[in-house]
Amino acid sequence: MTRQKKKALKKFSVWTVTLAVLAAGGMFWWSARAKGQDQPKPKLVEARRGALRVIVSATGTVEPEYVVEIKSRASGTVQKVTVQEGDRVSTGQLLVKLDPIVEQRRVNQAKAELRMAQARSQSAYHKVRFARSQLSRDRALLKKGLVSKDAVDTRAKEANVLAGDSSVAWSQIAKAKETLKEAQDRLAETEIKAPVVGTVLERLVQPGQMVASGTNSVSGGTALLKIADLSKLYVRVKVDEADVAKLRVGQQVNITADALQRKSFVGKVHRIAPQGTIENNVTVFGVLVAVGERGSRALRPQMSANVEVLITERQAAVLVSVRAVKRQGRRRASVTLADGTVKKVKIGLTVDGQTEILSGLKAGERVQLPVRKPAAKKGQRNSKRRGGSRNMRRMMGGRR
Repeated sequence: MTRQKKKALKKFSVWTVTLAVLAAGGMFWWSARAKGQDQPKPKLVEARRGALRVIVSATGTVEPEYVVEIKSRASGTVQKVTVQEGDRVSTGQLLVKLDPIVEQRRVNQAKAELRMAQARSQSAYHKVRFARSQLSRDRALLKKGLVSKDAVDTRAKEANVLAGDSSVAWSQIAKAKETLKEAQDRLAETEIKAPVVGTVLERLVQPGQMVASGTNSVSGGTALLKIADLSKLYVRVKVDEADVAKLRVGQQVNITADALQRKSFVGKVHRIAPQGTIENNVTVFGVLVAVGERGSRALRPQMSANVEVLITERQAAVLVSVRAVKRQGRRRASVTLADGTVKKVKIGLTVDGQTEILSGLKAGERVQLPVRKPAAKKGQRNSKRRGGSRNMRRMMGGRR
């Protein structure tokens, strides 16, 4: 190869390398420019003044203070039921009357047992008196040598045994009296009367139905009625462990019911369970809310009710989207203003996606929200990479 050809080849190689470098730089500039054009502009939001309320809410069921299940201590057939569901009853009012024939028979049997016990006691009493008189006579004869000592000892033993029989007979009389009293009580209890003031929630028996005693039956007896005092109602709810620490006994509660739309009632937190329970892997605590007088007149047991407890309320607070706030501690954070300036702020409560700004930002100032880049699909990313590689090879004179 001649010297002139070598010089031309060298000059060509220099130009090739120069073009390759320029092509790579142009590709980088083009990619950066395209990337800058595709970059979305940050969205701006304005800090505004508004009310901030922290509320603990839950849904539960309306319940009376207590429900009394009425049972009879007597057994028999229902003759009459004097009340219906919804009737208000007072203490001592007749509710249910049973056929007294079974209990009357038991009273008669108890009276007969008492008379028999009394007769046995009288017989034992006279036997003891006779044995003791005989013992006194034999002891007198023993002193005169007319009877043996063994005979006197036998007579004394007989007297002691008869005295024990007499004591048993007296105990049987006491037992028979108690049995008679119990039977008479059962007879009187064939008329079941209201033990408390309240409203009949359920009527569980009808005339002609047999009922079992609540004291003698293994099953606990037949339930006749259910009575509750509806003047005091409660809403039983379950509150998440994250919210229960905010509640205190005596806090005012707002109560609403789906069945009574556009109506709300006042109540108070009455009791908070000391121990939680796990339901669906979540720890909840039972809370009992006492319904006020107005609500007790309108609500009914087993209604679904919604309760809301106002924990904290801020009026005219400076609020901004929680997305615009970058936390740096419990109260410290920063926001990016519209012009890109990063500003430190002091924050308060965060409720429903809004964060309270205590200081560092005024109402009306605009701040940036973080840009959410749309995720490119895998096929599109690979296609762009392949296209870029082909263009680079083409510019550098390589194969496609």
